[in-house]
Amino acid sequence: MATATNQPNTVTLPRKIVIDPVTRVEGHGKVTIRLNEAGEVEQARFHIVEFRGFERFIQGQMFWDVPVIVQRLCGICPVSHHLTAAKAMDMIVGADKLTPTADKCRRLMYFGQLLQSNALHFFHLASPDLLFGFGAPEPERNILSVLQRFPEIGKWAIFIRKFGQEVIKATSGRKIHPTSAIPGGVNENLSVELRDDLRKDVDQITDWCCKALEVHKDYGRAHAQLYREFATFESSYMSLVGANGVMDLYDGKLRAVDSQGQSIFEGVSAAEYPDYLAEEVRSWSYMKFPHVKSLGRENGWYRVGPLAQIN
Repeated sequence: MATATNQPNTVTLPRKIVIDPVTRVEGHGKVTIRLNEAGEVEQARFHIVEFRGFERFIQGQMFWDVPVIVQRLCGICPVSHHLTAAKAMDMIVGADKLTPTADKCRRLMYFGQLLQSNALHFFHLASPDLLFGFGAPEPERNILSVLQRFPEIGKWAIFIRKFGQEVIKATSGRKIHPTSAIPGGVNENLSVELRDDLRKDVDQITDWCCKALEVHKDYGRAHAQLYREFATFESSYMSLVGANGVMDLYDGKLRAVDSQGQSIFEGVSAAEYPDYLAEEVRSWSYMKFPHVKSLGRENGWYRVGPLAQIN
């Protein structure tokens, strides 16, 4: 007489989850998540899938073309790359100090970039989650829904970013991929007419920015527990810091602090970067992996951006 056999236990096989493309980010990327047999996350990676190679592209080029070439890294924040390359070429030609006019024009161009890029991130990329909640249906969480349900905030999104782009155009000749920063200075001045045209809108833009900040602060107070728990982890931070400890993203010195706010290093110039920081490449991403040399590869990674600038 045959006997019944026990059914084998079911086992969750390892599998891979791929999110491709990652949306609402400034660039091209994907995420891969590998699960173990118990269904737990074993490995999570964010891949930069767009090849750059600008270190090679500029070899053999005329040095005055470098600021125009390098900024093609990005169509959203070309000003940052344009000015960084121009500052590197300043060193090549021995321009230790720019004229006051050139310095102000470059800084104003950067402020325009800072305004339009942060407006893009805050309103277009982040505000749908803040206004509708992380649990809202995905098709609803976009800037078009913001415009429909929060028209005043949608208006801020459009006109604050537009003003930043107008500042860039006035100081660099173009809204995207500027041409004015050259080795040793700038190739055009900000006219009185353009200056006055921008000045008449400054108070309104400032008012809208302050109102947007209050919206964010209100959300933070209403969701304090979420802020304490979501994406919270310890890390070191690094930012540019100017004279007397003020933020200076155009010409500051590097300062790094650990997760407790203790100094790792400070007052480091751009030319000293390789003395304090190491860069690695890995087979699964075109992104560089920098770390603080003194802390080593495993513990030396750090965060940059607004949170780091505050810390």
